[in-house]
Amino acid sequence: MSAPSRGQVSRRDALRLGAVAGAGSGAVAVAAAGPSRAASVPAALPRPAAAAAVAAVPGVLDLYVNEGYLPMVDGTLVYHRGFGDRPTAIGDPQPSLAVTPRVFTATGQLVVSRTYPLGAALPPKGRPAPMAPDPRQPGEYLVHRERWASYFPARTIIAESGSTIRLRVHNRLTQPHALRLHGVPHPTKPEDLSTGPIPAGQTAELELTAPAPGTYVYSDPTNGDVERVLGLFGVLLVMSPDARWRLKPGGTEFERQWLWMTHVVEPVWAKIASAGGTVDPYATPAVPRYFLLNGRSGFQSLGISRDLAANDRRKEETLMSGSAREIDVRNFSRSYSPGTVGAGQLIRLVNTGIVRQQMHFHGNHVWTVRRGSLDFPRDRGYVDTAGHVVLQQWEDVVELEALERKDSVLPLRRPPEVIDPVWHARKTDWVYPMHCHAEPSQTAAGGLYPGGLVADWVLAAPTQSGTATEQTHHLYRSQVDFSSDQIQEDEPITEFKQTPDASISLGFFNRLLRFDDGAQHDIWGFETSTSGRALPGPLIRVREGQVFHARLRPSKGPHTIHWHGMEPDPRNDGVGHSSFEVDGEYTYQWRPERGEAGNPNKGASGTYFYHCHVNTVLHAQMGMFGALIIDPEPRPQIPVGRRRVFSDGPEYDIDTETILIPYSVDPRWHTLDHAAGLSGEDAGLNRFDPKHFYLLGGELARRPRGDGVWSLARIRANVVGSAKAPTLLRVLNANYNPMTLRFTDPQGKPAAIGELVTHDGRPFRDTSLPDGYSPAATDTDSQLTTSVLAFGGAERYDMLLRPKTKGTYKATITWEHWITKKPLKMREVPIVVT
Repeated sequence: MSAPSRGQVSRRDALRLGAVAGAGSGAVAVAAAGPSRAASVPAALPRPAAAAAVAAVPGVLDLYVNEGYLPMVDGTLVYHRGFGDRPTAIGDPQPSLAVTPRVFTATGQLVVSRTYPLGAALPPKGRPAPMAPDPRQPGEYLVHRERWASYFPARTIIAESGSTIRLRVHNRLTQPHALRLHGVPHPTKPEDLSTGPIPAGQTAELELTAPAPGTYVYSDPTNGDVERVLGLFGVLLVMSPDARWRLKPGGTEFERQWLWMTHVVEPVWAKIASAGGTVDPYATPAVPRYFLLNGRSGFQSLGISRDLAANDRRKEETLMSGSAREIDVRNFSRSYSPGTVGAGQLIRLVNTGIVRQQMHFHGNHVWTVRRGSLDFPRDRGYVDTAGHVVLQQWEDVVELEALERKDSVLPLRRPPEVIDPVWHARKTDWVYPMHCHAEPSQTAAGGLYPGGLVADWVLAAPTQSGTATEQTHHLYRSQVDFSSDQIQEDEPITEFKQTPDASISLGFFNRLLRFDDGAQHDIWGFETSTSGRALPGPLIRVREGQVFHARLRPSKGPHTIHWHGMEPDPRNDGVGHSSFEVDGEYTYQWRPERGEAGNPNKGASGTYFYHCHVNTVLHAQMGMFGALIIDPEPRPQIPVGRRRVFSDGPEYDIDTETILIPYSVDPRWHTLDHAAGLSGEDAGLNRFDPKHFYLLGGELARRPRGDGVWSLARIRANVVGSAKAPTLLRVLNANYNPMTLRFTDPQGKPAAIGELVTHDGRPFRDTSLPDGYSPAATDTDSQLTTSVLAFGGAERYDMLLRPKTKGTYKATITWEHWITKKPLKMREVPIVVT
């Protein structure tokens, strides 16, 4: 029998709820680094003794709803619940709260395996070795096609297309629980497939044919999001046995894949639940204190703890790595020689938590191909009703709402802003961070940056033998040791220093600045000798192909400059834990990649964001940021007063070019010390509670000089049909909250006047021809002109304003809560169209 079509379950699939005698309470899975500790149980709550596992049935996966305590990255024990694969008691020092990965095969087997495809070669410590050096590209390699298995983290259930998934869920707790498969519809009801409530001590059986290839979340939907936050969640991954290295038959091909589950821990909710109470999310709003990726945070997530076995598991399951290769996003299945493929590595991003997360990749942009069960098209893109672009695209920040799943490809390409002498002299692994740019998620227990949702990815060192190599790292005993021991250098050397085509010298200032609401805030920022002490920092403009130098001379404490979206070598990326922090002086050096007409793999023109990456959560909020714009190389045929957005992009009017930078202030944060939270004290940096909301920016040709805050008061736009080119509006979210931008016409009705042309410094393009020209989306029938745009922390968009009539329009910008989505503030800016 053929498998059901995408998103469907056949009517023969049955849901059976049976009363099976059961008793007991359980525990938690995911072993901790360091010594295990038994947890004490609240005396007021009776706990059944641990019971033996039920007799196994071939082809059936038993899941036990257990409870127990898990150590967080700072050593704190927090109560959890979870779907374990064995019954354990609450005081068990190694509670089972996460199932060991299993595979339901199309041949009817249920196999315990951390890897898939079954029988494929295992990449050493997770890193696939290349086939051979690429003779066409110095420092790059040819990648094996369909060779390497992928490792998967705990909580993963894999099912091959055509398999029958059989689950028995044993509720060992004293309250009802359930298991729901999000995105898998019930065959006869307008709802997701679920066991329904399982009474205490009872068992439910769930049987279904594997749905369409894709990524699905399973969780306990009881009491809204609460049980999921407590740990009752996991991922069902469906793969086609006929396309084991593709998203689906005929879909995106990859070298290997990675599954990243993001999550949060709320200890107050956990304390209520551990005492047998019912959490009321309205009476006790969530304030997450720990932020996890595949069950780990901070130095444990980065694989640099003293637990060597745990470090190896992180490298296998989470920390992406591989050799540099040539890729073309128009065709990830191109072969450059027999047995090779020009593919990157697939990342399945799954937000199992409750906060809106912003997954930011250093070193390489990622190419996003799917959201949920929706395959993004390569042409005829559009903006959905919520303000999200639906089109395959480059991103350096991937927005993930709660329960959202996205599939992206990390190309593992040569970082495009590296200068040639540095690239050719490379001898070691290059390590780049991935972190969430909803910055409070970078904390643990209120500080300890970077102690939250963080990972690294590694561009492997050159090798002549084709054997994977690994660079050794300093190992840490605790998160405090790591957070307080970032590498600091007084005057590090700029390697292979070139003569710059453009340069700037940036210092540090600290002073009170008055904002447009009359409030004064203590601001830390960047300044030049002529810029004045202002917010945002000095505007930096560089052209593609220019060698750029930025000399940093911090006068207070160590700082860095991270060139957000630019992708140089790690020394010039400006991240302390992967290079160094600057105490005295350092000159950053990089060269923006030149664009090529019709080539989606080349070019850097667009809007970027520079900021300090020392205790980033605090320093960026304090004002240590500014806008960076990369322009295409000038062309003599462009009329005076106009410029192209990118090499083959549309022209815009230089005179009215405007930048809009949402920013907000939590006054409590602006009383904190430079190193707040780094030594383990609770600085409250997981709680961002803004009271003031600002729109920074204005017309780029008219930024005022001197001290003060550059505030956006109005936007000028040219009416469609006039002699002038359209206005270019650049949007940069320097805020930690998700945002929505809406346009209305003079009558107050929604006005689709913003044509989106770039995202995160990359043009939107039609990439439907695997070997052909990829025109800019603005030159095709894509519908990227919108009245609404949704965007999160650190994202950037460039749009052309195309109002069809004169008059005063409005841009309304809304700050939203990162958990509840509740509007926090709205501000309006008039758009004067002439």
